[in-house]
Amino acid sequence: ALIAFLLVNVLTLAVKARVEKILSSECQDFLYSRMLPKGYDEENLHYICQSYNKKARYITLYNTSDRIPVYSAYIFKNSEGDKCVDASWMYEPQLSAHSGTADMQPFPQDHARRDFEDTQATLEDYNNAIMYERGALNPEVHHYDRDDKAATYTLTNVVPVVSGFVNNVWRKQEDVIRKRLNNYCLGKAYIITGVTTSTDYISRQNVKRLAVPTYLWSAYCCTD
Repeated sequence: ALIAFLLVNVLTLAVKARVEKILSSECQDFLYSRMLPKGYDEENLHYICQSYNKKARYITLYNTSDRIPVYSAYIFKNSEGDKCVDASWMYEPQLSAHSGTADMQPFPQDHARRDFEDTQATLEDYNNAIMYERGALNPEVHHYDRDDKAATYTLTNVVPVVSGFVNNVWRKQEDVIRKRLNNYCLGKAYIITGVTTSTDYISRQNVKRLAVPTYLWSAYCCTD
């Protein structure tokens, strides 16, 4: 198997989704040899089997205190790198106090406080953070199917990175991996992308909301 690892500093630039403490057998299929990364056992970490249109798409280990994902794990699909231009940003209802649906949902239009704000990021957190932008751990450009692409547009798959980082650094790395796997991987390709957190936070109304990563890391394995 071909295995590679990438670590990049992000501070160097000015469905039925199930929330679980132990990942279900079904969703372990997104991991190479069904093996979870070791060492993640804090109380505030929860596995999400991220699903869209009643189908599981990938998994995320989510930190409900820092309101960012620790990592997302997915299976790469041969792709030309195109985007899902009409996708809406979504939140995870399974992290809310009252979930009336099993699917990830578009954010409501009203700006009143919602019952999911305590455990996950909202669009307002990013709209008011002018120094930062949204960086997806599981990128749409690593998928072929439109629904797989759309399912990456949830803030439980996104971390804040400094403005310009995505276009100037990270997207280039995603494209290198995409072309490499397109050209040379004959079997399944498993990818896990995550973060290491810092002591920096994005605040809203004088409340610390989102932890800001120090590094993004990504590891992949091609089975053939």
